[in-house]
Amino acid sequence: MCSGTIRPLPDGAVAGIGGPLPVPVLLVDDRRENLAALAALLADFDLGLELVCAESGNEALRLSLRHEFALVLMDVQMPDMNGMETATLLRANPKTRQLPIVFVTAGMAEQPHQFAGYELGAVDYLIKPIEPVVLRSKVTVFCELYRHRRYQEALVAERTAELSALARELGEEVRARRAAEQTLLQLNEELEQRIDLRTGELRRAMEQIVESEKLASLGGIVAGVAHELNTPLGNIMLVATALDERFGAFAQTVQDGQLTRSVLAKAVADFREASALLLRSAGRASELIESFKAVAVDQTSARRRIFDVRATVTDILNSLGTSLRHAQVRTVVQIPDGIRMDSYPGALEQVISNLISNSIIHGFDGKGGEIVIDGRQLGAKVELEYRDNGVGIAPELQHKVFEPFYTTRLGQGGSGLGMFIVHNLTHGTLRGEIRIHSQLGAGVAVTLTLPAVAPA
Repeated sequence: MCSGTIRPLPDGAVAGIGGPLPVPVLLVDDRRENLAALAALLADFDLGLELVCAESGNEALRLSLRHEFALVLMDVQMPDMNGMETATLLRANPKTRQLPIVFVTAGMAEQPHQFAGYELGAVDYLIKPIEPVVLRSKVTVFCELYRHRRYQEALVAERTAELSALARELGEEVRARRAAEQTLLQLNEELEQRIDLRTGELRRAMEQIVESEKLASLGGIVAGVAHELNTPLGNIMLVATALDERFGAFAQTVQDGQLTRSVLAKAVADFREASALLLRSAGRASELIESFKAVAVDQTSARRRIFDVRATVTDILNSLGTSLRHAQVRTVVQIPDGIRMDSYPGALEQVISNLISNSIIHGFDGKGGEIVIDGRQLGAKVELEYRDNGVGIAPELQHKVFEPFYTTRLGQGGSGLGMFIVHNLTHGTLRGEIRIHSQLGAGVAVTLTLPAVAPA
């Protein structure tokens, strides 16, 4: 029942695959009959223990350096090196410093002796004669702790392997995006050449028309030329700008080591959406170009400037128009004109964008809904209230909303960082305050109180 070695674990045993994970326990006593009795008692508990016996403190030290144990049950009174001295040496070694030690003794029932053992690193005592119920209870605790730790280690190893695979996929994606970018640059060059050629042709045509039609037809021709050039050029420039900005943020995410599965999935979705945008944007080219340009300039730089709050909120809603339509979300902006801030519009746009994303993913649950954004000037402060009519948040969960990596949709588009970023931007960059109020079935209300002039 008691061996001097630990059998190698089969594949998957650490993660709990193929049955309960065996728990190695080291028994230390200079008397074999005591070891046999203790091993027999532990074997009757059916706790999945793998018992290893040592008949001296020196042997216990050697075994602890070669194997990992969940618990040491050690006699105190042993010749040559007693249990106290053995515990001292175990605590001095970094490899065994955290190894739980339970002293088994018949002669240290007094508190002063027990305190001395605790000072040397003992976690508990078992007084002979040993009560089986007490022994089972204490050993069970350490078995559960050991299995839990090994299970967590397995999860870490599994996640590390997943991240490595994602990194390889990301490398391939980066190479593909670079090739796409090069292709786009070539298309832009060809477009410029065609525009130059067509401009020359139109210029010669215009000269002939001016001679024959006089100045009366010049305005219509110029308008037609401008319209003809603006449509393809506007579409191509919109896609090029969107892909360049998104690719830059994506590459920065990779460089910062913040890549997650949801970020990668969102990047792929964004690139596909950008490709489809060229076919759908003919009627809205000018509006989308202006809105995207304003949002892109603010969010890719940490510049401070004076801006109109309503215009900034409208810009971000225009940029998110496709996502809002796909999610069947209606937006209402009730911010009066003329409310201006001297602050960081990029941070405010990021806050609004994250709140909208949170509503789409968690609040509406694919069923659509309505988002209302109110605003008002309160002296030297600007108060913005963001509301949705989604499913709401349970009161006992509201204090966790701003915690990093807290999400109810892990692996379904939620990284757990959206509201954490909202909190940090509001308190850090914008130097304001944020409050959240919600009831189940009644949506969410988020109130931002921001200084109209951000502190220097």
